[in-house]
Amino acid sequence: MTAQIAEMPAPTLVRVDLSWWKVAGYDLVQVVSPRTALGTAWIVWRGDHVLHTTDTLPDAGGWVLSQVDGGGVR
Repeated sequence: MTAQIAEMPAPTLVRVDLSWWKVAGYDLVQVVSPRTALGTAWIVWRGDHVLHTTDTLPDAGGWVLSQVDGGGVR
């Protein structure tokens, strides 16, 4: 008997506003940050909780995908 692996489709990144995106139930919000080289930072929210901060949208989305896939520290 062979084990079957079901692959789930990747969550869709949806733009809500100029600096606000949603993916897999998480909110990704861009804010002004003088501590970063780009002058902005991305905050990952879920409900009322800040879960992660990073410098770029791809990094924020990658962090969310690692959480959805079951990887990473929560």
